[in-house]
Amino acid sequence: MNKSNQKLAINGGTPVSANPILIHKPYLDEDDFKSVDTAMRTTFISGDGPECREFEKNLAKYLDVKHALFLNSATTALDLAFRVKDFPQGSEVIVPNFTYTSTALGVLYNNLKVRLVDVYEDNGSIDLSKIEALINNKTVAIAPVDYGGIPPDMDKLNEIAKKYNLFVVHDTAQSIGSEFKGKKTGNLADISTFSFHGTKNLTTGEGGAITTNDDKLAERIKILREKGTNKYSFLTDNVTRGYYEYVDIGNSYVQSNILGAMGITQLNKLDWMNNRRKEIADYYLQELKGIDGLDFLNITEGATHNWHLFGILVPPADKYWIMDALRAEGVMSNVHYTPLHRNKYYSNLGTDNEFPGSMKFFNRLLRLPIYPSLTDNEKELVVKAVKKNFA
Repeated sequence: MNKSNQKLAINGGTPVSANPILIHKPYLDEDDFKSVDTAMRTTFISGDGPECREFEKNLAKYLDVKHALFLNSATTALDLAFRVKDFPQGSEVIVPNFTYTSTALGVLYNNLKVRLVDVYEDNGSIDLSKIEALINNKTVAIAPVDYGGIPPDMDKLNEIAKKYNLFVVHDTAQSIGSEFKGKKTGNLADISTFSFHGTKNLTTGEGGAITTNDDKLAERIKILREKGTNKYSFLTDNVTRGYYEYVDIGNSYVQSNILGAMGITQLNKLDWMNNRRKEIADYYLQELKGIDGLDFLNITEGATHNWHLFGILVPPADKYWIMDALRAEGVMSNVHYTPLHRNKYYSNLGTDNEFPGSMKFFNRLLRLPIYPSLTDNEKELVVKAVKKNFA
């Protein structure tokens, strides 16, 4: 690349796009607007309403899982995923070093200890070869993360977990619609946790879900998410005469019926939205292949990617210049997040030298815009901007 090229916008040249091409934009249409309006007009606007129940039923069917429970965030889901097991205080959970803080917070909220494990340098996924060295008599669980929507080899991971009798909490926050060997994420572990934040493929603005095939875990989560009450069965079965009981300690993690309605309409078009993302990703892959110094994220063998993110791997020394150059051209590229150990709160959990894969991945990773409402013209301008700055 010629950084002194005067045609580059970063050097004063004309930008490829006069208007910023955003890194992300939620896809909302008239069905979503109508569903929210209708739900509000019923006046049932509090949590765990009929629209929430319908969304849960539809989501469980889509994922082919027995239980899907709608919550107010994926962070909440991760908290409950560990809380429901009542692991002894100080027990250890293996967490990938390259993840959002919520994966670790679910562990810490329950007085458990985070043990960070390195990730592969070509996609940020948990390095399966390094897990067993961290397992000891205090280890109780593993929390693999589907970074960018790419699931790890869950067969191999579950094999390790079974060998050491470990609980698997699959952080599927970014991978709704992704698959591994024909099975949807959400149905590949003991328990899985989704995010429906405004940046996700399926959004309810804020929200999340927890999924499992374990009846006992699901029943307790219904109690824990509703302040430790048996309100779920009260509303469903109406066994008592107008009251429900406080049967456990919990918190208020249910979601508004308004957003349940939005979840239904979003799920109805999820496959279409993911297919549109794939069309854009396929265009990027075709048009940007062969550029010297630019690589793509490796997709796990056997996995089907929902293209939540589109990442490129660039020369480490040029990463921030490339990001700034793309932004000058009107393409809002960004870095995403940093390895956990690089953050103040987790800085005591390791050094750069202990996580070479994480550091190599982080030092090369940039994101390009990808979302269903990205127009064909915009995706072409993204490619034009990348090629212009790599020339």
